[in-house]
Amino acid sequence: MPTPFSEQTRFTAPPATVHAVLVDPAFLRARAERSGALEHTESVTADGEVVVVTSARTVSTDVLPAAAARFLGGTAVVEQVERWHPAATDGSRRSHLTLTIRNAPVTLTASSVLAPEGPGSVHTLDGSLDVRVPLLGGQVERAALPGLLQLVRSESALAQEWSTGS
Repeated sequence: MPTPFSEQTRFTAPPATVHAVLVDPAFLRARAERSGALEHTESVTADGEVVVVTSARTVSTDVLPAAAARFLGGTAVVEQVERWHPAATDGSRRSHLTLTIRNAPVTLTASSVLAPEGPGSVHTLDGSLDVRVPLLGGQVERAALPGLLQLVRSESALAQEWSTGS
């Protein structure tokens, strides 16, 4: 059974500024490099009015819980697709995120809202992590989720830096 999560980040910049950072190829490269990716690719494309951000990062599994690393070997390719919808009249944006690990039964799915909050914005991410391994899936999810959320927080901190120009 998938393990749910919810994460919220506040930004001092308005949604339009934060969104521009989150879909900037230079930011995506910096995000991959900060995460310690051994290799990475990024692309930003349009699907009608939807902005599609796709990335693939090869990461060392030595930073993962032992139960997960056993299944993956020395490295894993993390593939991420985020689909950002056009801004609403209040400037908010919605997205859908799918993160998978190539050749592994792991999927993280989430919906997000980037909304105005005072002079800044708030980004809310609600989703679930699903590890489809009989008997061990729940254990691996519970072990892996804190690390994944720490990665989300680290990437949010980098986005905060970029959105304020610091």
